[in-house]
Amino acid sequence: MIAAIPVIAAIPVSKCLFFTGIDCGTLTKGILVIITAFVLFVGSIYVLLSAVFGRRLGYLVMSVAFFAWMILFSGLWTFGAPGTPRNLGPRGMEPEWVPLEGSFAVESQQYSEIQKYPGQPWKTPPPSLAASVQSVSGSIQAFLADEANAQLGRDPLALNAIQPTAFAVQNIKFAAHGSTSLAAAQAFYSGGGPMITVFAYHDSGSVPRYSWMFFGGSIALFLLHLPFLDKAERKRKEILTGGNAPPWYGPA
Repeated sequence: MIAAIPVIAAIPVSKCLFFTGIDCGTLTKGILVIITAFVLFVGSIYVLLSAVFGRRLGYLVMSVAFFAWMILFSGLWTFGAPGTPRNLGPRGMEPEWVPLEGSFAVESQQYSEIQKYPGQPWKTPPPSLAASVQSVSGSIQAFLADEANAQLGRDPLALNAIQPTAFAVQNIKFAAHGSTSLAAAQAFYSGGGPMITVFAYHDSGSVPRYSWMFFGGSIALFLLHLPFLDKAERKRKEILTGGNAPPWYGPA
């Protein structure tokens, strides 16, 4: 039913999913929500500050305060705190089992352990790994359903699409290739079909990626704006103590 499928076949065609792991529609809505929030909340604060300090100084005061707050906020996401776990902010790719390939007879140059399944070094998981077994089973079912729908030319969201639960997964075993965890299982279509061997590797994901990006970006932008704020404050102090004020053109 499914013959020698490389891992690239399991990756959605969507460019948004390929680069960010987020659906294009969801990503677009998220960007629009963030832009709207900045216009409403940050923009309103800037209008008030610019009316008091002027456009340039008002922007610098707002930016330094905002990025200082973001350093604290993203620092909690990145490092956590007593009573506060890490990674509570934006999350990157979650850890998952990625199906590698599935066929009746599989060979792999990257993972030599594949040819040895179901013998050593493959091991039957103990009861303590029940969660991992369930995760592997779900990933393999979703993988086979996607491939079956692709071969039949069916939309995965259509009513007549083959569902992941239509596949039965059994004889799951685990092995290790260096620091990479491997999983293997035998699966078949419950409506009738041959037994297929499917292999997967564990991707540790990148959950803290966006937390680190926010933390590093906030520090960089804070340090970038701080000298300009200091210079603008010194100039303002000189004006207040007897210097010449620049021409006033009304509120910003």
